[in-house]
Amino acid sequence: MRYGLGIDAGGTYTDGVIYDFSTKKIIAKGKALTTKQDLGIGISNVILTLPPDQLRRVDLVSLSTTLATNAIVEGIGNTVGAIVLGFDRYDLDKIAHKPLRSVRGKTDILGVELEALDEEGLRRMVEDLEQKEMPSAYAVSGMVGVKNPAHELRAKEIVENLTHKPVVCGHEVSNRLDSIRRTNTAILNARLLPIIEELIDKIKNRMVQFEIHAPLMIVRADGRLMSEATAKLHPVETILSGPAASIWGARFLTNVQDGLVIDIGGTTSDIALIVDGEPLLSPHGARIGDWTTNVRSVDIDTIGLAGDSTVSVSRNGELSLGPRRAVPIAVLGHEQSGIIEEMKRLYAIRESRSSLIQPVEFFRVITNHRPKEITNSEKRALETLRDGPLSRDQMGERMGVIDPSMVPTDRLEKIGVLQRATLTPTDILHVQGTFSRWNVEASRWALRLFAQRLNIEDDTFGTIILDNLSRRLTEHLITHIMKKNGSEAPQYPLGFSDNLEDCELLKLLSSQTNKFGFHLQSRYDHPLIVIGAPAGAFGPAIAQRLGAQVIIPENAEVANALGAITGIQSIVVEAILEPNIDQFIVHSPVERRSFDDLEEAKEWAKNHVLELLDHRIAEEGQKEFNYHKEIEITDQTGATKDGSIFLESTIRGVGLYKPALG
Repeated sequence: MRYGLGIDAGGTYTDGVIYDFSTKKIIAKGKALTTKQDLGIGISNVILTLPPDQLRRVDLVSLSTTLATNAIVEGIGNTVGAIVLGFDRYDLDKIAHKPLRSVRGKTDILGVELEALDEEGLRRMVEDLEQKEMPSAYAVSGMVGVKNPAHELRAKEIVENLTHKPVVCGHEVSNRLDSIRRTNTAILNARLLPIIEELIDKIKNRMVQFEIHAPLMIVRADGRLMSEATAKLHPVETILSGPAASIWGARFLTNVQDGLVIDIGGTTSDIALIVDGEPLLSPHGARIGDWTTNVRSVDIDTIGLAGDSTVSVSRNGELSLGPRRAVPIAVLGHEQSGIIEEMKRLYAIRESRSSLIQPVEFFRVITNHRPKEITNSEKRALETLRDGPLSRDQMGERMGVIDPSMVPTDRLEKIGVLQRATLTPTDILHVQGTFSRWNVEASRWALRLFAQRLNIEDDTFGTIILDNLSRRLTEHLITHIMKKNGSEAPQYPLGFSDNLEDCELLKLLSSQTNKFGFHLQSRYDHPLIVIGAPAGAFGPAIAQRLGAQVIIPENAEVANALGAITGIQSIVVEAILEPNIDQFIVHSPVERRSFDDLEEAKEWAKNHVLELLDHRIAEEGQKEFNYHKEIEITDQTGATKDGSIFLESTIRGVGLYKPALG
């Protein structure tokens, strides 16, 4: 093993690194803007920034991405017909997904069949779904399918034979009993199948284009790696892939055993804890929006507050920051220098401009796709942008509206047709000279227009924005730590509230100001690791507010791509062994088997898990990788007055491959 190529396709930037596994050093790195409409373009652009001769020596490629997360939030992907087996009405009502059908067929908690699968009823349900809903994939989930997958497997066979469409079973994506989360996970997995497959195919094409002949790995939600074959079968495991890679990258760069990580990006900031040398995992599985899943993931808080967060001011002069992302004026000015003349014009007529709009807003079209449901006024707004970006004022003039606030842009932004450019913290960094990659003059004019609206000095307004950002990020850091007290919600005393806006003590801790001479100062005894492109600009101020030592590692701006290529590939197979009256039952991912003797059951389970693990490794298709295999058996016992009793054993087979070790 010589070189590895790590790529992270984030919300704002796509980063790439070439990593030397033998010297454990980054030998090349690059950055390009993410192209949301086609991630493959941004990936090609970042590869173009890397040395071609070194790219041809790459032996492994690994990708982290926010694509699956974004697809779930935006409702993109397959239309999924969900079929549940043996659910009662109470649990059925907890599944919000539509279309949903329920079929008779039950097993008990030990996997014993109580009611046969209603195969004829299932066929009728599938025919009904095909006629009325036309799903492109199916998800089948039994109430306790992990204890005996027979019903799910038979249902899958029937649905595949009837429809010739992909079918995902609940027991294939999770071995946890939580039927609602398991069903959600299966539905999301079915929905994401074409999304991740298309992305992988595009990356493979790019690899051929750049003469990169190497296996492709994808980062899971827990930061581990999986092969492209597994990613195509289990795309749901790629949710939170990007943030997970960032946290592992921070751990790799610093070797910190205990600490707090914040990755400040362009669109969002991600927060996680490192405990005993590894990122802390979520005890309940990944949660995306309203979807609760059983996907094993790093415990991450993602906040809509970052370098490209939208700056806005209300009519009464109140400043807002985020959660919406905007294109920094510096970036738009770099691409379209003509916007500077428009901002000069707006400044010249500043006294007569509408107070109902923001001081600076430009819009541009980012897709030629026109949804059928757009209104006539929205069509007119898009028509004004046919030749390129315009300010809201220019759009209003061309549409002939009474006030530019009447230009309909909000919904067009939400559905991904329009993109807004306005003042952001990134622009303030350009003005201050901290960061100057794009058009500094454009940022100066945008800041001037905003400051003029509030009748304050440009530099003062810039300082207010950055102070606001660092204070609010500190509040989220404190909240993330406080939540780790074993409960879902923070349990704050004396005025601490779940709503940050209402939390007076939190404001005092993060602002370093006082009320009537009363001060509060927080102290965090472990390091704060700050990564991301603006880490050097924001990290020290945040650490000071938090009362922590700050670590901004070298290569902090590409920690995510580094985390992608330095991760460990793990393949896990589990079986559960539990007593049942005078027998012992093994529940595996493919079958249920009973034994009279405990040791015999353990030995069979151990060999069975190893066999399944070998099969899974073979499915990965990475013949050149040398996996380390091990079996872990964890027994649970209970105490009684007569001594201990056996409750359960977990037999876990793990196959590990670490690229850095070969």
